[in-house]
Formats: sequence, C-alpha cells, structure tokens
Amino acid sequence: MQTDAAQKPLNIIEMGTQFGMGGISKHILGLTEWLRAHDHRVTLAGTADIWAGPDQEAEFLELPTRYVAADGGSVANRMRHAAIAAWRLRRWLAANPADLIHCHESAPALVANLARVGRRVPVVVTYHGSEPDRIAAFGGIAAKCDLVITPSHRSAEDLASIGKVPREKLRVIGLGVAQPPNDSADEIAGLRAELLGDGERLIVTLARLQPQKGIDILIDCVARMKNSHPGYRFVVAGDGPDEAMLHARAQEKGLGKHLRFIGRTDAPIRLLRAADLFLLTSRWEALPFTIAEAFQAGTPAVAAACSGVVELIDGRVGAVVPIGDVDAICAAVAEILSDEPRRRNMAENALERSREDRFNPDWVHRQFEKTYYELARAQIRA
Repeated sequence: MQTDAAQKPLNIIEMGTQFGMGGISKHILGLTEWLRAHDHRVTLAGTADIWAGPDQEAEFLELPTRYVAADGGSVANRMRHAAIAAWRLRRWLAANPADLIHCHESAPALVANLARVGRRVPVVVTYHGSEPDRIAAFGGIAAKCDLVITPSHRSAEDLASIGKVPREKLRVIGLGVAQPPNDSADEIAGLRAELLGDGERLIVTLARLQPQKGIDILIDCVARMKNSHPGYRFVVAGDGPDEAMLHARAQEKGLGKHLRFIGRTDAPIRLLRAADLFLLTSRWEALPFTIAEAFQAGTPAVAAACSGVVELIDGRVGAVVPIGDVDAICAAVAEILSDEPRRRNMAENALERSREDRFNPDWVHRQFEKTYYELARAQIRA
C-alpha cells in the first residue's frame, strides 16, 4: 500500500525496553507492521526477546534498554547501560539518519534523549502505565521529549498533574487491536470442556506473572469463592518472574482444581471465547490490551479501576471494581455469572464495542502516522 503521494515515507525507529510477550510488544509490532505496509522504513531497537530480535529482524538494533530499567539493578549499573545504549544508538543514527524516534516507556526515552544530543531528530515517548509512585519520575524524562503519547485520558491527566508534563506536549491515541483469527465452534467447545472439568463457570485472566498484574489478589479471590461458588474455575494464562511464588501461594491456599495456571498461550482469543468472564486484577494499567481482546471475543470483563480501564468498561460490558478490593471483585464476578441473560447481553455489547474506531488498527495507526508527520515537519521548520 502507498502512503499519501504528497508526503514521502518516513524513516522511523520504534524503541522498546524488551520485546517479550505482552501488550506493549504487541502494540509496537502491530504499529510497525502497519507502517511498513504503508511504505515507511521502521527499525526496531531495544533488548531482544521472544517476539523481536536479530532472529526475526535482520536490521534489529540491539540495545541494553532492559538494563536501563529496573532489571539493571543499582542506579550506577543502570546509568552505565544507559550510556552504552545511547552510544550505540548515536553511532547508528550517524549512519542511518532518522526522521523520528518513538520510544515506548521511560528507559528507551532516556536513551534516545541522550543519543540525539546535537542532532535534529524528534523523540516521542508513549506512556503505557506505571506504579503511581513512578509517575513523577516518568514525567521528568518524558518532559524532555517532543511529545508524550498515552492511550488513556486518565493517564494523560496523571502525567500532567503528577508528572508535570506540559499539557501541550500530551496526546491521547488509542491502541489498535488486530482482528482475531477464526476459531471453530468445536475448537472453542473442546478448550472449554478441558479447562472446566467438572466445573460450571470459566473465568479467564491473561497476564504476565509480575506484581503489576495482581495475580496474588486474584488468588485471594479464588480462595474466597471456592466454597461459596465451588463450580467456578479460574484460569491464568501467562508466565513471568513471580511464577514459582504464585504457584506456591495457590497451593498453600489449597486451590487445587479451582485455579489453574496454563502458562503462555498462542491462542488468547480462543481462550477468551471459551470463557464466561474475563478478570483483570491489576494494580496499575494505562489501557489494557487484554480488555480489548476480551471484547473481540464477546466476553464480558471485570477489572480493577486502573486509569484507562474506566474508559473501556461500564455496566453494559462488565464491571469496574476498586483496586485490590477482594470483596468487591468477588461480588462483581458472582453477580454477573449468576444472571445468564444479563451476562449474554454484556457479551453482545462487548462484541459491539470492539468494532468502535478506537480499537480499529487502521484508524488508530493513521493517527500515529499523522502525528509522526507533524513532528517531522516541525523539526524541519525549526
């Protein structure tokens, strides 16, 4: 496909912290695919992982951005990796002039701002959410960029009021969610039967096993409900650094058949289609990709009231509950699952909502393209 004939294709760097499984990587790769289909040259940069790296991308720019972030340990070690990453990126820019660097999260933004010193290349950063006590630190890095994008209006307000990012530098652009693959009725029914066992209701969570996602909170909910609602079966798909600890916690609480960890899944939409309800117990989010995927599957959602969650879920498609409130989470799950006609109506509404422009990849990615051109032109005029 061709981009607007009046505008030449751009040379863009999409920088991530680490290209492991998850919503941020999915967003970067989906945006990259669309941009390339519209004739733009896109180079992926950051720390390689299962979803992107030299094995998948011949021109992948390997940078130790993962170790500029929390995985780097001490401040001194993180700064050392920031210097290494900035030097590598600066050398790359000398041989490959870029029209724009789009950073996803603060570590890549810090590196890009260091690397572009003395160079006329715009830097934009996307805020994908963080712990509340890190918003101010993110804002300090983000304010040095030319533009700060976030998928959530709530997150934009947090960045302005807590992070002190100038409002004129903030822009809200959603997340395009690709159309899901087709699953046969037999495939869905087979998966549901396997996961339900002797249960009656299937509640699914897609999440990385790390503190942000609040799987420990979910475990407490299952422990609370296993006696009052013995037919409920909870399934968590995903892996992560807290896997062993969470498995041990579930075992300690005697959850047995009531909670099952199935690891990574290569068919998330099929899993959601097999479910009666999607549950997200996160401590913080910006705009969770998984909720949009649940809508695509026609599955109602119950989620903690993190930033953009309240912009996605209302009483027509599920329920929003206070963060970490086990009683409220259990009550919302039970209320929806105890009223099948209402749940089915929510499922239909969720599927309808998934068709809105804000989830359409072509519509959303055109907003990014338009923004890129604006920044590139502004740099030329400067």
